[in-house]
Amino acid sequence: MNEYLIAILNPVSGSAGEDFRERVEKALSKRGAEYEIRETTPDVGGAVLAAQAVREGATHLLACGGDGTVMSVVNGLGKSDEGSKSEEARPRVTLSIIPGGTANLLATALKIPIPTDEAVAVALAGDDYEIDLGRCGEHLFALGLGLGLTERLVSQASAEQKEKLGKAAYAIAMLRELGARPHRFTFKLDDEQPQIGVGVAIVIANVGAIGGGFSFAPDAKMDDGVIDLCILRRFYMRDLFGMMWSAIRGQLPEDRAVAFYQARRVEITSDPPLDLQIDGEVVEQTTPLVAEVLPRALRVRVPADLPAEELAEVLEAPKA
Repeated sequence: MNEYLIAILNPVSGSAGEDFRERVEKALSKRGAEYEIRETTPDVGGAVLAAQAVREGATHLLACGGDGTVMSVVNGLGKSDEGSKSEEARPRVTLSIIPGGTANLLATALKIPIPTDEAVAVALAGDDYEIDLGRCGEHLFALGLGLGLTERLVSQASAEQKEKLGKAAYAIAMLRELGARPHRFTFKLDDEQPQIGVGVAIVIANVGAIGGGFSFAPDAKMDDGVIDLCILRRFYMRDLFGMMWSAIRGQLPEDRAVAFYQARRVEITSDPPLDLQIDGEVVEQTTPLVAEVLPRALRVRVPADLPAEELAEVLEAPKA
């Protein structure tokens, strides 16, 4: 018997096009899937629809849209699980991603294909893995959060620029920030003593590679039970090219320009407060903040035929 799917779809998502829903329906129907599509609206987002679906007993959700839609659904799954702390008690919900945005960062990190038909094929015949999530205040994150330069790169890349230029919009915003002045802040890892940091960008990462072959947190894995703190101490032209070359090779070293730490819980304070972006979306939150890892908190579906060496880039767990 076919599994009943609930697809949560953003009809105005990124660069998906006006026929996005039609493409999703066609791909599901031709494979004989039983499904229902629920569209987000300005008043009812993916979080509300996901939490409602889980309360109704859904066990497989398809998040159809860009990173904002996907993470809204993830947050809805998290809120539906509040009060269920044990492995046995929490709902066993699988999340599939049908990319429909401009960047599609989480889909790319999980090696999910961008074409709608191929992504639906993964949703119906892929393998399930459990990955860590991070939590910062009321927000859950799968990729990471950023302060300082990383927040400005997101906030300055307008929706119009992202629509026209795609990921190049972020590169243009990056060039504008060359020579940015560093921030002074305090960070605390788990139960260690607080430390003073200075940097133009602060990233708390759950994954190392986020598309395009770039790896800015070389030790980050999505199932290792920790989050990675990355501090970019300076941002000049002479640093940029070396960092980009190292990032492309996945071998970004710790040096005078960048530092890395790992912890289960990270506290950051700063004066003045720093704005924050989470998984590529600017949120209404500033420092001080506390971020912590939620081990194996999300079950996601990835390609079944993904080579082991590619899967190891983001996941370390063996197949179920």
